[in-house]
Amino acid sequence: MAKTYNRLEIDVNKKPTDIITAVQADNNSRYLDVSLFNNGVPLDLTGHEVKIFMAKPEESGEIWNDGVITNAKEGRCEFLMTTEALARMGHLQTQISVWKDNTEILSTQIFEINVTKTLLGNSSVESSNEYGTLVLLFQNLYEAYALMTDMVSSFGKKGAVANARNIVTFWQGVEYLAKYMDTDLKGLLEKAIANSSVQGVLDLIGTSGDSGNTTVMGKENKMLNALSNMIPLYRADDYLEYEYIDTFIILNNSEISSTKSAEKTLGIFQPPEGCVKVVLTANIKGYYGSVYLGGLHGMYNVSASISSSKDLTEYQELTKEIEFADTLPSSVKITFTGGTSGTAYCNNVTIKAYRLKRVVTTELHQANTIKNYGSVASGYYKFKQCPRLDRVFTSTGDNGETFEVDHIPYVRNVAVNKDFKVFY
Repeated sequence: MAKTYNRLEIDVNKKPTDIITAVQADNNSRYLDVSLFNNGVPLDLTGHEVKIFMAKPEESGEIWNDGVITNAKEGRCEFLMTTEALARMGHLQTQISVWKDNTEILSTQIFEINVTKTLLGNSSVESSNEYGTLVLLFQNLYEAYALMTDMVSSFGKKGAVANARNIVTFWQGVEYLAKYMDTDLKGLLEKAIANSSVQGVLDLIGTSGDSGNTTVMGKENKMLNALSNMIPLYRADDYLEYEYIDTFIILNNSEISSTKSAEKTLGIFQPPEGCVKVVLTANIKGYYGSVYLGGLHGMYNVSASISSSKDLTEYQELTKEIEFADTLPSSVKITFTGGTSGTAYCNNVTIKAYRLKRVVTTELHQANTIKNYGSVASGYYKFKQCPRLDRVFTSTGDNGETFEVDHIPYVRNVAVNKDFKVFY
């Protein structure tokens, strides 16, 4: 769409004298390009908003819309002359205002925009009010109301225990608990220590079923009930999962052949930082061709064999997923060898690299229930999603290989032939 701009420089302390004209019924194509000054110095609009207010000729309506800041440091902004603003010929009484945090802080002197008559009479529109700024304001209010409703719903309402202690807000509950820890609990423990009778100490501590005010356990149970009436208690579910990093092309449409144990170097793989898993893909044909990660004597490989009775001219794509218990060296040689006899061929090799990343969900989990990780490990069992170390239990207490992400330890595999469970 064609656009035209009326350039306008306005000093907020002076009445504008520029003559500005526009044509009646032009459709969203005319803009005011305004630079605001304060006694000749550009007005810094950083962190502010600009709005324009217009009174139409012959009291035929009002316009109130937002502008766009195009250069905050130079005080430059622009305003669209909407179809409603140009609906009627005559003089538009206009004023620009600067706002911060929904409060008007500065306005220009009133100036006029002369709207001239269009010859296309049937293109004019009926004049009415236009309040774009109010529409945005109501939308923001609606979104704020929805957010507050969700927050109130999440916190819930206080119950009888909180009412009995005149606990109105969440932080009053926290202060109540802190005061108890500093005074009542401290006094009870000191009294118990001073008592030389073992049974007397046990009587003061109480049991998990106590509900009165005479034992430590009884008072703690009352405080927990008070807090549970005020805010839902849940434990976030955080774990590690694989995150794709990049794909590395080792061999691309360039055929390499090899005979028995004749090692051919295909290229060098430089693992990216944090790489703990790769997916190795190779196109192989011929007799027992093998692609090795780390050379002929490397630990991991993708291999294939095609007997002489099969079609030796047809390539087969092979893929292998490889996880690493130790950090890879900075450079890993990728090689190709043939089998016990005959010739093998390879023409494409790619490596996809993956790292571990932390994932946090807001799912609710009941304490001491087992999530879908628990089983009996046969060999070194690697988790598809690595749980936090403090939530993994093994029969020997040996949690095996661990990783630390965001300063939180996670377990990735457990020791050989050990029972393990993951608690939430």
